[in-house]
Amino acid sequence: MDYLWIDDDPAKLYLIAAAVLLFFNCLCAFLLKILLPWQTKRLLKQWKIELRSLRKLPALRQLKELALNLSGTISYGVPVVTDIYPNGISSAKLLALAAAIEQNISHPIAEAIADEARVRGLVLPEISASNAVPGKGAEALMNRQTLSLGTAAFLREQNIDIEAELFTKADQLAYKGQIIVFVAIGKFCRGFITLQDKPKRSVPGDISFLKEMGINTTVLTGANRTTAKSYSKTADIDQIRSELNNMEKAKEVLLMQTSGEIIGAAGRTAKFEGAAKTANLSFALEYADERIKKLADVLIHTNSLGTIATAKGICLTAYGRKKTGLLICLLCNLLLVFSLLFLASLEPLPGYGGLLLVLLGSAASILMLFNQIPLKY
Repeated sequence: MDYLWIDDDPAKLYLIAAAVLLFFNCLCAFLLKILLPWQTKRLLKQWKIELRSLRKLPALRQLKELALNLSGTISYGVPVVTDIYPNGISSAKLLALAAAIEQNISHPIAEAIADEARVRGLVLPEISASNAVPGKGAEALMNRQTLSLGTAAFLREQNIDIEAELFTKADQLAYKGQIIVFVAIGKFCRGFITLQDKPKRSVPGDISFLKEMGINTTVLTGANRTTAKSYSKTADIDQIRSELNNMEKAKEVLLMQTSGEIIGAAGRTAKFEGAAKTANLSFALEYADERIKKLADVLIHTNSLGTIATAKGICLTAYGRKKTGLLICLLCNLLLVFSLLFLASLEPLPGYGGLLLVLLGSAASILMLFNQIPLKY
Protein backbone atom coordinates (compact mmCIF):
# COMPACT_ATOMS: atom_id res chain seq x y z
CA MET A 1 0.00 0.00 0.00
CA ASP A 2 3.07 2.26 -0.03
CA TYR A 3 2.10 3.57 -3.49
CA LEU A 4 -1.03 5.10 -1.91
CA TRP A 5 1.05 7.05 0.62
CA ILE A 6 1.52 10.54 -0.84
CA ASP A 7 4.39 11.78 1.42
CA ASP A 8 3.43 15.47 1.09
CA ASP A 9 3.39 15.19 -2.74
CA PRO A 10 0.44 17.20 -4.23
CA ALA A 11 0.97 15.74 -7.72
CA LYS A 12 0.60 12.20 -6.39
CA LEU A 13 -2.56 13.19 -4.49
CA TYR A 14 -4.15 14.64 -7.63
CA LEU A 15 -3.09 11.64 -9.69
CA ILE A 16 -4.70 9.19 -7.25
CA ALA A 17 -7.86 11.35 -7.10
CA ALA A 18 -8.08 11.40 -10.90
CA ALA A 19 -7.68 7.61 -11.05
CA VAL A 20 -10.39 7.08 -8.39
CA LEU A 21 -12.80 9.46 -10.11
CA LEU A 22 -12.14 7.90 -13.52
CA PHE A 23 -12.70 4.36 -12.23
CA PHE A 24 -15.87 5.27 -10.34
CA ASN A 25 -17.44 7.18 -13.23
CA CYS A 26 -16.56 4.46 -15.75
CA LEU A 27 -18.22 1.94 -13.43
CA CYS A 28 -21.32 4.15 -13.19
CA ALA A 29 -21.48 4.53 -16.97
CA PHE A 30 -21.17 0.77 -17.45
CA LEU A 31 -23.87 0.01 -14.88
CA LEU A 32 -26.34 2.61 -16.14
CA LYS A 33 -25.74 2.49 -19.89
CA ILE A 34 -24.97 -1.18 -20.48
CA LEU A 35 -25.76 -3.43 -17.52
CA LEU A 36 -29.12 -1.89 -16.51
CA PRO A 37 -30.67 -2.09 -20.04
CA TRP A 38 -29.37 -5.67 -20.34
CA GLN A 39 -30.88 -6.57 -16.96
CA THR A 40 -34.18 -4.97 -18.03
CA LYS A 41 -34.30 -7.00 -21.25
CA ARG A 42 -33.43 -10.17 -19.31
CA LEU A 43 -36.14 -9.47 -16.71
CA LEU A 44 -38.70 -8.84 -19.45
CA LYS A 45 -37.79 -12.21 -20.96
CA GLN A 46 -38.42 -13.91 -17.60
CA TRP A 47 -41.97 -12.53 -17.78
CA LYS A 48 -42.36 -13.90 -21.35
CA ILE A 49 -41.80 -10.52 -22.98
CA GLU A 50 -39.31 -10.33 -25.84
CA LEU A 51 -38.02 -6.84 -26.64
CA ARG A 52 -36.55 -6.65 -30.13
CA SER A 53 -34.44 -3.52 -29.55
CA LEU A 54 -33.15 -1.83 -26.38
CA ARG A 55 -33.80 1.51 -28.09
CA LYS A 56 -37.53 0.90 -27.51
CA LEU A 57 -37.17 0.83 -23.70
CA PRO A 58 -37.97 4.58 -23.27
CA ALA A 59 -41.08 4.23 -25.44
CA LEU A 60 -42.24 1.20 -23.44
CA ARG A 61 -41.80 3.12 -20.20
CA GLN A 62 -43.74 6.14 -21.53
CA LEU A 63 -46.58 4.15 -23.16
CA LYS A 64 -49.84 6.09 -22.62
CA GLU A 65 -52.35 4.74 -25.15
CA LEU A 66 -52.88 1.27 -26.58
CA ALA A 67 -54.79 0.72 -29.81
CA LEU A 68 -56.35 -2.75 -29.86
CA ASN A 69 -57.79 -4.96 -32.53
CA LEU A 70 -61.10 -6.58 -31.58
CA SER A 71 -60.84 -10.03 -33.16
CA GLY A 72 -58.28 -12.23 -31.43
CA THR A 73 -57.24 -9.53 -28.96
CA ILE A 74 -60.40 -8.58 -27.05
CA SER A 75 -62.28 -11.63 -28.34
CA TYR A 76 -61.00 -15.15 -29.02
CA GLY A 77 -60.98 -14.51 -32.78
CA VAL A 78 -62.97 -17.69 -33.51
CA PRO A 79 -66.52 -16.64 -34.51
CA VAL A 80 -69.24 -19.25 -35.04
CA VAL A 81 -72.56 -18.95 -36.85
CA THR A 82 -75.38 -18.65 -34.32
CA ASP A 83 -78.47 -18.04 -36.48
CA ILE A 84 -79.82 -17.18 -39.95
CA TYR A 85 -82.54 -14.62 -40.66
CA PRO A 86 -83.75 -14.95 -44.28
CA ASN A 87 -85.92 -12.44 -46.13
CA GLY A 88 -87.85 -13.88 -49.06
CA ILE A 89 -85.63 -17.00 -49.47
CA SER A 90 -84.89 -20.08 -47.38
CA SER A 91 -82.28 -20.14 -44.62
CA ALA A 92 -80.33 -22.84 -46.49
CA LYS A 93 -80.17 -20.78 -49.69
CA LEU A 94 -79.11 -17.64 -47.80
CA LEU A 95 -76.29 -19.54 -46.07
CA ALA A 96 -75.25 -21.24 -49.33
CA LEU A 97 -75.04 -17.87 -51.13
CA ALA A 98 -72.97 -16.37 -48.30
CA ALA A 99 -70.65 -19.40 -48.21
CA ALA A 100 -70.17 -19.26 -51.99
CA ILE A 101 -69.06 -15.63 -51.74
CA GLU A 102 -66.78 -16.32 -48.77
CA GLN A 103 -65.30 -19.72 -49.71
CA ASN A 104 -62.02 -18.36 -51.14
CA ILE A 105 -61.59 -15.49 -48.68
CA SER A 106 -59.16 -15.79 -45.77
CA HIS A 107 -60.92 -14.18 -42.80
CA PRO A 108 -62.32 -15.64 -39.53
CA ILE A 109 -65.91 -14.64 -40.41
CA ALA A 110 -65.61 -15.99 -43.97
CA GLU A 111 -64.18 -19.26 -42.66
CA ALA A 112 -66.95 -19.59 -40.05
CA ILE A 113 -69.69 -19.15 -42.67
CA ALA A 114 -68.02 -21.59 -45.08
CA ASP A 115 -67.58 -24.14 -42.26
CA GLU A 116 -71.24 -23.87 -41.25
CA ALA A 117 -72.37 -24.52 -44.84
CA ARG A 118 -70.00 -27.50 -45.02
CA VAL A 119 -71.34 -28.95 -41.75
CA ARG A 120 -74.92 -28.65 -43.04
CA GLY A 121 -73.94 -30.37 -46.29
CA LEU A 122 -75.13 -27.51 -48.49
CA VAL A 123 -74.38 -27.40 -52.22
CA LEU A 124 -72.91 -24.02 -53.04
CA PRO A 125 -73.98 -22.15 -56.18
CA GLU A 126 -71.28 -21.46 -58.76
CA ILE A 127 -70.02 -17.90 -58.85
CA SER A 128 -67.87 -16.43 -61.62
CA ALA A 129 -65.87 -14.00 -59.47
CA SER A 130 -65.58 -12.85 -55.87
CA ASN A 131 -63.76 -9.95 -54.28
CA ALA A 132 -63.13 -9.06 -50.62
CA VAL A 133 -63.59 -5.42 -49.58
CA PRO A 134 -61.39 -5.03 -46.45
CA GLY A 135 -63.25 -3.92 -43.37
CA LYS A 136 -66.62 -3.97 -45.14
CA GLY A 137 -67.48 -7.31 -46.71
CA ALA A 138 -67.29 -9.02 -50.08
CA GLU A 139 -69.01 -9.07 -53.44
CA ALA A 140 -69.38 -11.64 -56.24
CA LEU A 141 -71.04 -12.35 -59.58
CA MET A 142 -73.50 -15.20 -60.18
CA ASN A 143 -75.19 -15.53 -63.55
CA ARG A 144 -74.39 -11.86 -64.26
CA GLN A 145 -76.10 -10.89 -61.05
CA THR A 146 -74.27 -9.07 -58.25
CA LEU A 147 -74.08 -10.68 -54.82
CA SER A 148 -73.11 -8.51 -51.85
CA LEU A 149 -72.24 -9.52 -48.30
CA GLY A 150 -71.10 -7.45 -45.32
CA THR A 151 -72.08 -4.58 -43.07
CA ALA A 152 -75.20 -2.46 -43.42
CA ALA A 153 -73.02 0.52 -44.37
CA PHE A 154 -71.38 -1.50 -47.16
CA LEU A 155 -74.75 -2.47 -48.65
CA ARG A 156 -76.00 1.10 -48.46
CA GLU A 157 -72.91 2.30 -50.34
CA GLN A 158 -74.20 0.16 -53.22
CA ASN A 159 -77.71 1.62 -52.90
CA ILE A 160 -79.11 -1.61 -51.49
CA ASP A 161 -82.07 -1.01 -49.21
CA ILE A 162 -82.46 -2.96 -45.98
CA GLU A 163 -86.04 -3.25 -44.78
CA ALA A 164 -86.65 -1.36 -41.55
CA GLU A 165 -87.94 -4.43 -39.71
CA LEU A 166 -84.89 -6.47 -40.78
CA PHE A 167 -82.46 -3.70 -39.81
CA THR A 168 -84.13 -3.19 -36.39
CA LYS A 169 -83.86 -6.91 -35.62
CA ALA A 170 -80.21 -6.94 -36.67
CA ASP A 171 -79.45 -3.89 -34.51
CA GLN A 172 -81.03 -5.53 -31.46
CA LEU A 173 -78.89 -8.63 -31.94
CA ALA A 174 -75.75 -6.55 -32.51
CA TYR A 175 -76.37 -4.81 -29.18
CA LYS A 176 -76.23 -8.24 -27.54
CA GLY A 177 -72.80 -8.89 -29.05
CA GLN A 178 -73.79 -10.71 -32.24
CA ILE A 179 -71.79 -10.06 -35.43
CA ILE A 180 -74.18 -9.22 -38.26
CA VAL A 181 -73.47 -10.15 -41.89
CA PHE A 182 -76.08 -8.95 -44.41
CA VAL A 183 -76.53 -10.76 -47.73
CA ALA A 184 -78.00 -9.12 -50.86
CA ILE A 185 -78.90 -10.34 -54.35
CA GLY A 186 -78.81 -7.48 -56.80
CA LYS A 187 -80.44 -4.49 -55.09
CA PHE A 188 -82.42 -6.53 -52.57
CA CYS A 189 -81.25 -7.53 -49.09
CA ARG A 190 -82.21 -11.17 -48.60
CA GLY A 191 -81.48 -11.39 -44.88
CA PHE A 192 -78.56 -11.65 -42.54
CA ILE A 193 -76.45 -14.20 -40.70
CA THR A 194 -75.41 -13.77 -37.07
CA LEU A 195 -72.12 -14.93 -35.62
CA GLN A 196 -70.63 -14.66 -32.16
CA ASP A 197 -67.04 -14.30 -31.05
CA LYS A 198 -66.87 -14.42 -27.26
CA PRO A 199 -64.72 -11.92 -25.33
CA LYS A 200 -61.76 -13.41 -23.50
CA ARG A 201 -62.35 -14.03 -19.80
CA SER A 202 -59.08 -12.28 -18.93
CA VAL A 203 -59.97 -9.02 -20.72
CA PRO A 204 -61.71 -7.13 -17.83
CA GLY A 205 -58.77 -7.78 -15.49
CA ASP A 206 -56.25 -6.99 -18.24
CA ILE A 207 -57.89 -3.63 -19.08
CA SER A 208 -58.03 -2.75 -15.37
CA PHE A 209 -54.32 -3.56 -14.98
CA LEU A 210 -53.47 -1.42 -18.03
CA LYS A 211 -55.35 1.51 -16.48
CA GLU A 212 -53.45 1.05 -13.21
CA MET A 213 -50.23 1.44 -15.20
CA GLY A 214 -51.53 4.64 -16.83
CA ILE A 215 -52.36 3.07 -20.22
CA ASN A 216 -55.66 4.02 -21.89
CA THR A 217 -57.26 1.68 -24.44
CA THR A 218 -58.89 2.30 -27.82
CA VAL A 219 -60.46 -0.48 -29.89
CA LEU A 220 -60.10 -0.15 -33.68
CA THR A 221 -62.33 -2.61 -35.52
CA GLY A 222 -64.12 -3.30 -38.76
CA ALA A 223 -67.23 -4.44 -36.86
CA ASN A 224 -70.26 -2.15 -36.67
CA ARG A 225 -70.46 0.22 -33.72
CA THR A 226 -73.31 -1.56 -31.94
CA THR A 227 -71.45 -4.89 -31.96
CA ALA A 228 -68.18 -3.24 -30.95
CA LYS A 229 -69.83 -1.39 -28.05
CA SER A 230 -71.26 -4.64 -26.71
CA TYR A 231 -67.71 -5.82 -26.00
CA SER A 232 -66.99 -2.68 -23.97
CA LYS A 233 -69.66 -3.76 -21.47
CA THR A 234 -67.42 -6.55 -20.22
CA ALA A 235 -64.37 -4.26 -19.85
CA ASP A 236 -63.85 -0.56 -19.19
CA ILE A 237 -62.47 0.24 -22.65
CA ASP A 238 -61.95 3.99 -23.07
CA GLN A 239 -62.82 4.48 -26.76
CA ILE A 240 -64.15 2.51 -29.72
CA ARG A 241 -63.62 3.29 -33.41
CA SER A 242 -65.76 1.00 -35.56
CA GLU A 243 -66.31 0.08 -39.23
CA LEU A 244 -62.67 0.77 -40.14
CA ASN A 245 -60.54 -0.87 -42.81
CA ASN A 246 -56.78 -1.40 -42.49
CA MET A 247 -55.86 2.05 -43.81
CA GLU A 248 -58.45 3.80 -41.65
CA LYS A 249 -57.06 2.06 -38.54
CA ALA A 250 -53.60 3.39 -39.41
CA LYS A 251 -55.04 6.91 -39.81
CA GLU A 252 -56.70 6.65 -36.38
CA VAL A 253 -53.33 5.78 -34.83
CA LEU A 254 -51.78 8.81 -36.57
CA LEU A 255 -54.51 11.03 -35.09
CA MET A 256 -53.83 9.58 -31.64
CA GLN A 257 -50.14 10.48 -32.03
CA THR A 258 -50.97 14.17 -32.47
CA SER A 259 -51.40 14.31 -28.67
CA GLY A 260 -47.63 13.87 -28.37
CA GLU A 261 -48.02 10.74 -26.25
CA ILE A 262 -46.45 7.35 -26.96
CA ILE A 263 -49.02 5.20 -28.77
CA GLY A 264 -48.83 1.40 -28.85
CA ALA A 265 -50.78 -1.05 -31.03
CA ALA A 266 -51.62 -4.68 -30.33
CA GLY A 267 -53.42 -6.81 -32.90
CA ARG A 268 -53.63 -10.33 -34.16
CA THR A 269 -54.43 -10.34 -37.87
CA ALA A 270 -52.95 -8.74 -40.98
CA LYS A 271 -55.92 -6.35 -40.98
CA PHE A 272 -54.18 -4.57 -38.11
CA GLU A 273 -50.83 -4.36 -39.92
CA GLY A 274 -51.25 -0.69 -40.91
CA ALA A 275 -51.97 0.38 -37.32
CA ALA A 276 -49.03 -1.67 -36.01
CA LYS A 277 -46.61 -0.06 -38.49
CA THR A 278 -47.87 3.45 -37.68
CA ALA A 279 -47.71 3.17 -33.87
CA ASN A 280 -44.67 4.22 -31.84
CA LEU A 281 -44.58 0.72 -30.36
CA SER A 282 -46.16 -2.45 -31.74
CA PHE A 283 -47.02 -5.60 -29.79
CA ALA A 284 -47.78 -9.14 -30.95
CA LEU A 285 -49.51 -11.57 -28.60
CA GLU A 286 -48.88 -15.32 -28.62
CA TYR A 287 -51.48 -16.22 -31.28
CA ALA A 288 -50.85 -13.28 -33.63
CA ASP A 289 -50.29 -13.93 -37.34
CA GLU A 290 -46.67 -14.34 -38.43
CA ARG A 291 -46.79 -11.05 -40.38
CA ILE A 292 -47.71 -9.17 -37.21
CA LYS A 293 -45.01 -10.98 -35.22
CA LYS A 294 -42.32 -10.08 -37.76
CA LEU A 295 -42.98 -6.33 -37.58
CA ALA A 296 -43.69 -6.17 -33.82
CA ASP A 297 -41.29 -4.30 -31.54
CA VAL A 298 -42.36 -6.43 -28.59
CA LEU A 299 -43.37 -10.09 -28.69
CA ILE A 300 -45.67 -11.15 -25.84
CA HIS A 301 -45.39 -14.91 -25.35
CA THR A 302 -48.77 -15.08 -23.62
CA ASN A 303 -52.26 -14.31 -24.87
CA SER A 304 -52.95 -11.75 -22.13
CA LEU A 305 -53.03 -7.97 -22.65
CA GLY A 306 -52.11 -7.59 -18.98
CA THR A 307 -48.57 -8.66 -19.87
CA ILE A 308 -48.17 -5.32 -21.69
CA ALA A 309 -48.87 -3.55 -18.38
CA THR A 310 -46.27 -5.81 -16.75
CA ALA A 311 -43.75 -4.77 -19.42
CA LYS A 312 -44.30 -1.10 -18.62
CA GLY A 313 -44.04 -1.83 -14.90
CA ILE A 314 -40.64 -3.49 -15.40
CA CYS A 315 -39.40 -0.51 -17.43
CA LEU A 316 -40.60 1.90 -14.73
CA THR A 317 -38.73 -0.15 -12.12
CA ALA A 318 -35.57 0.00 -14.24
CA TYR A 319 -36.01 3.76 -14.71
CA GLY A 320 -36.34 4.16 -10.95
CA ARG A 321 -33.05 2.31 -10.51
CA LYS A 322 -31.46 4.57 -13.12
CA LYS A 323 -32.58 7.75 -11.31
CA THR A 324 -31.30 6.39 -8.00
CA GLY A 325 -28.03 5.41 -9.66
CA LEU A 326 -27.57 8.89 -11.13
CA LEU A 327 -28.24 10.46 -7.73
CA ILE A 328 -25.70 8.15 -6.05
CA CYS A 329 -23.20 8.91 -8.78
CA LEU A 330 -23.63 12.68 -8.34
CA LEU A 331 -23.39 12.58 -4.54
CA CYS A 332 -20.37 10.29 -4.53
CA ASN A 333 -18.58 12.49 -7.07
CA LEU A 334 -19.23 15.54 -4.88
CA LEU A 335 -17.97 13.65 -1.82
CA LEU A 336 -14.77 12.66 -3.61
CA VAL A 337 -14.15 16.18 -4.93
CA PHE A 338 -14.80 17.81 -1.55
CA SER A 339 -12.53 15.23 0.12
CA LEU A 340 -9.78 16.06 -2.38
CA LEU A 341 -10.19 19.80 -1.77
CA PHE A 342 -10.12 19.27 1.99
CA LEU A 343 -6.96 17.14 1.85
CA ALA A 344 -5.28 19.60 -0.52
CA SER A 345 -5.97 22.46 1.91
CA LEU A 346 -4.14 20.80 4.77
CA GLU A 347 -0.57 21.87 5.65
CA PRO A 348 1.36 19.64 5.40
CA LEU A 349 -0.46 17.10 3.17
CA PRO A 350 -1.40 14.00 5.18
CA GLY A 351 0.37 10.86 4.02
CA TYR A 352 -2.85 8.83 4.21
CA GLY A 353 -4.64 11.14 1.73
CA GLY A 354 -4.32 8.79 -1.25
CA LEU A 355 -5.50 5.81 0.79
CA LEU A 356 -8.52 7.79 2.04
CA LEU A 357 -9.58 8.68 -1.50
CA VAL A 358 -9.26 5.05 -2.61
CA LEU A 359 -11.36 3.87 0.34
CA LEU A 360 -14.04 6.47 -0.40
CA GLY A 361 -14.07 5.49 -4.09
CA SER A 362 -14.33 1.79 -3.17
CA ALA A 363 -17.23 2.46 -0.79
CA ALA A 364 -18.98 4.52 -3.48
CA SER A 365 -18.47 1.75 -6.06
CA ILE A 366 -19.86 -0.91 -3.70
CA LEU A 367 -22.89 1.29 -2.98
CA MET A 368 -23.47 1.72 -6.72
CA LEU A 369 -23.19 -2.03 -7.34
CA PHE A 370 -25.67 -2.85 -4.56
CA ASN A 371 -28.15 -0.34 -6.02
CA GLN A 372 -27.94 -1.74 -9.56
CA ILE A 373 -27.62 -5.51 -9.01
CA PRO A 374 -29.87 -7.40 -9.19
CA LEU A 375 -32.91 -5.88 -10.92
CA LYS A 376 -36.16 -7.48 -9.69
CA TYR A 377 -39.86 -6.92 -10.31
